[in-house]
Amino acid sequence: MKKTWIVLANASRARILDREPGGARLEELADLVHPQSREKGTELTSDREGHAQKAHGDPGHAGTEFQPHTDPRQKEHAVFAVEVSRYLEDAVTQGRCPGLVLIASDPFLGELKSHLGDAATRVVSATIPRDLTTFAGPDLARRVTEALDRLRH
Repeated sequence: MKKTWIVLANASRARILDREPGGARLEELADLVHPQSREKGTELTSDREGHAQKAHGDPGHAGTEFQPHTDPRQKEHAVFAVEVSRYLEDAVTQGRCPGLVLIASDPFLGELKSHLGDAATRVVSATIPRDLTTFAGPDLARRVTEALDRLRH
């Protein structure tokens, strides 16, 4: 049985844990934090929200066009998902990570999976929609083991 990295993530934090075969011990390898994902949408946008631009070459139009609205927090979630996925992809391609289990809050789990590269995607053995980022010590080890055991039954 090979070592497995357990990724515990939500939209603002990702903890990378190393799990020995048998799963008795978890060692934290990295704690990635993205505080922008926790900020209010108004704190993430510029003062120019709703700015109109002149439409060039459209004589029959009133002359303004608006950019489509994108939720600033969703943008930050995607930025963090890209950051985490690049970290994992690099670890896999460098041979530091032989296997991955993704345990992440919904919908961040889907966002993270959509940004994983081919190498990292190939070594993912399980995905679990759950946020365990705040747990530590024996409680964390127990919850990870329980989540993985549910997959086997």
